[in-house]
Amino acid sequence: MDEAALYQLIVFNYYVLFEQEGIDVDYQAIVSANAYDASQTMHVWDETLNPILPAFWYILHLPRMGFDVIDNDIELVLHAHDEPHNIIPYPYTVSEPLIQQELNRGIVNPTLIICADAIYDAVIQDKTLASSVLGIVKVSELSTALMQQHWQQLKDRIVENYENAVPCVIDPSFKLTEWDERKILPLIPLANQFGYSKQLIDEVSALNTKGHHNRYVMGMRQRLLTVYRKMAENDPQFKARTEKDLIENPNFNGVPLVITLPGIMKHQKKNLKRMQQLPKVEKEVIQILGTHRAAAKNALYIEMGSISQELFTALADLESHCKDVRKINNAYVWRILKKIGKLLSQKLESHDIDIIHNVSQLTVFSDFPIGLAILPGCTSPLCCIKPISYRPLTPLTKALQYEMLKPPQIYLGKQLKIVIAECVERDDNIRSTCDALSQTLVELTKNEADVSLVIEEISSVNQFKQMLKEHTDADILLVSAHGTYHVEHNMAGLVIGDQIWMADDNDIEVPPVVLLSACHVMPRGHGVVTVGDLFVRAGAKAVLGTFIPVNVRRNATLIARLFTIIFEVRRGWSHMRTLDQIWSDVVGTNPIHEIIASSSLKYSKLEIWANTLREDGSFPQADFKNKYSVGRLRPSHAYEDTETILREIAYRDGLGAYYDAYIHTHGYFPESVFYQFIGMPENIFLRNAVMEQFAIEDDPI
Repeated sequence: MDEAALYQLIVFNYYVLFEQEGIDVDYQAIVSANAYDASQTMHVWDETLNPILPAFWYILHLPRMGFDVIDNDIELVLHAHDEPHNIIPYPYTVSEPLIQQELNRGIVNPTLIICADAIYDAVIQDKTLASSVLGIVKVSELSTALMQQHWQQLKDRIVENYENAVPCVIDPSFKLTEWDERKILPLIPLANQFGYSKQLIDEVSALNTKGHHNRYVMGMRQRLLTVYRKMAENDPQFKARTEKDLIENPNFNGVPLVITLPGIMKHQKKNLKRMQQLPKVEKEVIQILGTHRAAAKNALYIEMGSISQELFTALADLESHCKDVRKINNAYVWRILKKIGKLLSQKLESHDIDIIHNVSQLTVFSDFPIGLAILPGCTSPLCCIKPISYRPLTPLTKALQYEMLKPPQIYLGKQLKIVIAECVERDDNIRSTCDALSQTLVELTKNEADVSLVIEEISSVNQFKQMLKEHTDADILLVSAHGTYHVEHNMAGLVIGDQIWMADDNDIEVPPVVLLSACHVMPRGHGVVTVGDLFVRAGAKAVLGTFIPVNVRRNATLIARLFTIIFEVRRGWSHMRTLDQIWSDVVGTNPIHEIIASSSLKYSKLEIWANTLREDGSFPQADFKNKYSVGRLRPSHAYEDTETILREIAYRDGLGAYYDAYIHTHGYFPESVFYQFIGMPENIFLRNAVMEQFAIEDDPI
């Protein structure tokens, strides 16, 4: 069987058809404050999809892919990166059959088609639909018996066509789950591979008691440890390695975590008439998002209740306070970050906080940036400690569509094309710093044979869009521009020429990675529509943006450090592999730059000292990075530890008294924590041995 045929066999495509009265081929994104009626929704949900929600739950009981129905190597199972159910919500209109025939061309290689009851008769008579492996089923026909039948059919198909495959089918006693029972769904692929599905079923009743979530998590831990021990009994080499792993990583290291945290700012409720309480249907949709992602990543899942207004108020106040970079009170900023951490921790149980501290990566479905929180036991914000991928919940319909599709895993380790879109006018007072960053990137890429860099001068939106058309092969787009943020208009966008642009056009295609080097283009305190969110809508897989205005020099340092580490990872000089890991490392090691940096464009005495050569050719910043900080920086205390180590160096150089006085008087501003990556940066690989072996030029993995 050739590679294309094997891929078609292994990948399961689940289509869910919902009734659409009319098809709008020129659908426009929600941008303006009055563009929609939100009186019956909190997170902007389209009730057209309500009849098909049971279909999503049903599919989450089925195999994600062909490998789920056969026995796999344990190492492969435990180290699978992201293997979701590929679920495609698809519109179906009965009233416009010719348009629907064209739409049907998009239904490719369907494994199963489930449709809303209201359109079932039309769907089964539609001869233009592609033939489905498991046929067409309406929502009301979904049942435990049908689920078991579908497992068997998929198993038979894979075993018949996959040489030497050993079947692995769900236990016959497994049934469709309801409500709290659904918390076991992310465990099904893992438990089934280890022969634990029967035990998992027996635990369902225990999940329906108070504190069920913690028991679920603890059960997950025990199952993994049991698997390790059973494997160790039969493999002495594995036993030695496993025992070492358990000593060094006693909790959940290596296991990702998914968090859902709904809720919106009171500004949205008051001015845009959003609902005060989370509607039941939206709560269910958010549970589907969390369950789907946790199953994809073999991850733990924490479902948090709606966020308190006090948290959003604290965030909005913080963003407002930081609007004028010349008037920022650093002590106030740190108090608010700690307050956010305290308020957030009150929504978590002690086991949940322990889990957050020990998992490998976080995916957060929320409009609130929890990475700002300084949690109990820490002195640094969470984004310094863990890689975090944000998935905004608003608009919820788009969030569902985006999450359900199987995401591509992008490999940027073989060839890498970077485009800088310079949108800052030449006579702007910050342009010299923008040019300095561009020149730094030119120097960084000189010795990178497989990296190309293009710099484009942009003075209008039309020119920007033309640039995108000319560089459809770009991998990373760095946008250097001014940002604009208008709470009253419910929007935060880019200033390009004399226009404000929201990237809401339907005729643009953007690279997988978009870095917005611009002020407050992705604020979250008031829940406005942001240009970063709309770049995701336009096809970006990962978008970096800021909550607040940023200092142009510190921004340049941060972006330069990001690219420096990207190149180091591509060369294999680091254990990191993915973009979210790289960004977390950039933020977690950036405190030295923020502590020594001035709040203005002028250099402080502290910054001059840190970068001045001594008689022996050394200088303090290099000493810090290469010598004194090695092995001493704890991610959860990155700022505190950096401050302590720098103080030691300052005293060695006779500058200790000045250092203490400067820190006491001025403090320092943790600017890098006010950036966030939305989308799926964990699926952007800069290094991967398997992808390197099979990578094909210009073809994403």
